[in-house]
Amino acid sequence: MNKIYALVFFAFAALVARATDYNEPIVVTVNGETSEQPGILSIVENGNAYDMTMKNFMLASEDGPIGVGNITMTGVELRTVGDAIVFQTSQTVEIAPGDDPTIPFWMGSVLPPVPVNMVGKLENDHLRCSIHIDMMESIQQIIDVTIGKGYQLQNQSFENWHQSTGNYEEPNSWHSFETATGSLASLAGHHIKKSDDAHSGYASACIYSSSIFGIVANGTMTTGRLNAGSMTASDVANHSYLDMSQTDVDGNADPFYSLMYSRPDSIAVWVKFKQGTANASYPYATISAVITDGTYCQDPEDKAYTNVVAKAKNATIAQTGGEWVRVKAPFEYQENDVVPQAVLVTMSTNATPGKGSGSDELLVDDIEFIYNAKLTSLKVKGQDVPDFDSDKLDYEVEVSGAVTVDDIEAVADGKAAIIEKTSEVVDETQELHVTVFSGDMSKVTTYTVAVKQQSALRGDVNGDGIVNGTDIQAVINFIVAGQYDENPDVNKDGQVNGTDIQEVINIIVHAE
Repeated sequence: MNKIYALVFFAFAALVARATDYNEPIVVTVNGETSEQPGILSIVENGNAYDMTMKNFMLASEDGPIGVGNITMTGVELRTVGDAIVFQTSQTVEIAPGDDPTIPFWMGSVLPPVPVNMVGKLENDHLRCSIHIDMMESIQQIIDVTIGKGYQLQNQSFENWHQSTGNYEEPNSWHSFETATGSLASLAGHHIKKSDDAHSGYASACIYSSSIFGIVANGTMTTGRLNAGSMTASDVANHSYLDMSQTDVDGNADPFYSLMYSRPDSIAVWVKFKQGTANASYPYATISAVITDGTYCQDPEDKAYTNVVAKAKNATIAQTGGEWVRVKAPFEYQENDVVPQAVLVTMSTNATPGKGSGSDELLVDDIEFIYNAKLTSLKVKGQDVPDFDSDKLDYEVEVSGAVTVDDIEAVADGKAAIIEKTSEVVDETQELHVTVFSGDMSKVTTYTVAVKQQSALRGDVNGDGIVNGTDIQAVINFIVAGQYDENPDVNKDGQVNGTDIQEVINIIVHAE
């Protein structure tokens, strides 16, 4: 057991010892519709492996929770990949009834066994797990469950709201001017409301602008907290900010920051945007995201911050013509050693403070961080795999000599992606497998390379039987057939297509 494996393994063992029942909000997606709810992942040691159970698993609905039951994956083995412990299993599971007394009926008890795929990791003491449950044959549903904070935003589908001040509401884990700080917070007005016009589910967030004494106040929403500190819209005293050292909470007892333990590649959100009065000079809404170490940071910045891990911004969100449109922004990472702990996401009805019109609306729904899980390059023993394409999964390569996983060079397109390299023999052919796990464990891509031994002929650098433009087999044929002094040695000088025949014989006979 090497040192890194020991550290990570014992961290996992400590996690199990601390939390046999691992309580964590989970995100459940059913046939494309996403909701957030409480959940329990029970982890129990079973010899050299673990049994993992989704206890009292339920499906959220407008009419209340629907009981599914206990879903158990047995004998899940752990593998060391880099600095992480990875676990992965595919099983057909019988769902057992749960034991929550508030649920009168567990539908899993009357369902046939269902296929369940699970992939997860423990990295830097943070657990992340994705579970895919195929219930199409029984109840016509595909269910995806993700467990673990700090990889996606909470309440990403904006289904859950709480009362903030007066009769006004804010979406859970999100904040607008209702909870703003700053000397002018009481004058900022209200700029957010719940909408039943949703991309999925039954709710979205609508942020809207207003006009006060002819001055446009943009609608703005953030995972941090807003500060209203100046009557001049462009003054950086008006900003969103996060600071994990502050203990203030909102009306739902949530802090004014969102955890982020990983390095996503981009952020995406579904939007509907319209300007009440079209403004050709300032036509765009905006979204930005800043990943930090959790210490104070604001957007827009009042100085250069050294605690920033990465930034993403899309300041060209155009009117969508009444349709839901998915917009994205890639993260640009700073070259530093800052460890991600929190993320500040901010959306506004205009990319320029105080611009647009006083009746603009930006509806947002189903926001997510995107983690890539493909390769951008693949080499074996220093050679590029022929015809490599990130979307092509199966290859053949010819090499000389033994090949081990250390001979594989693979580069992933995901900043937080984990690459696992393995080798096996299938039908007397060595196969190399390169598996890429996305940083949030929601995607897994496996590339397979069949290894063939290259010709031992010196000079056959491409393994295609061609030396200096001459087909070796063709030369062998005319030598064996006694054609040495005949065509194609047309000049009787021992040369074929510019290659010396004696040299070819030396290559063939002596493997030079």
